[in-house]
Amino acid sequence: MGNRICFKFNSDNIQEGLEGSLKMSNGGTSVFINVLCLSGGRFAETESQKRFMVFLAEKNQYFCGIGTVDFDIVEMPWDKASFDDDKAFMLRVIDGAKQKIGWESLRYRPNEEFVNEYLETFKKLIERMTVDDIIEENLIEWLSEADENDPVKCGFPKCKIHDAYISVHGCQVCTD
Repeated sequence: MGNRICFKFNSDNIQEGLEGSLKMSNGGTSVFINVLCLSGGRFAETESQKRFMVFLAEKNQYFCGIGTVDFDIVEMPWDKASFDDDKAFMLRVIDGAKQKIGWESLRYRPNEEFVNEYLETFKKLIERMTVDDIIEENLIEWLSEADENDPVKCGFPKCKIHDAYISVHGCQVCTD
C-alpha cells in the first residue's frame, strides 16, 4: 500500500512516473505531510493560505486510514482570485520544508534523502498548476462540507506545540 499525489489523475495527459505523480509509502506520506504542515504553519498569512494548510493536515492517515490519503493537485483549495499568491505560497512551503523549518519539533529525524525527493516531485506538480486548471467546484464543495467546528470555519487554530494549522482531526504532527 501507499499513497499517491497526482496532477490531473483522471485526465488523458497524466504522465506515469515521477513527473506525473508522487508515490509514497504510508510512513513516507506521514513524514511528508508533517514537514509541509510544520513549514506552512510558519508561513501562512492569508485565509486562502491557511486553507491549504488545513487541507494538507486533513491528509492524516491515523484518522482517514492507512493508504487512503491520495489526492490530486487540482483538488486542493485553489481560488482563481488568489491563485498566483497561493501557488507562490505553496512553493515557499515546500522550500521551507526542504530547509527543515519546524523539524526541531519532531520526535524523530526524517530521512532527508526521501523527504527531499518527495518535496521536489511535489514542487514539480505544483509548478504545473495553472489558473486554467482550477475546478472552482472543488473549493465550494470542500468548504460546504465543513461544519461550524471545522478549523476553516472557526479561525484556523494552530497547535501550540508544533505551530501547525490543525484539521478536524487535530494536529497532524501530534497524532502521527
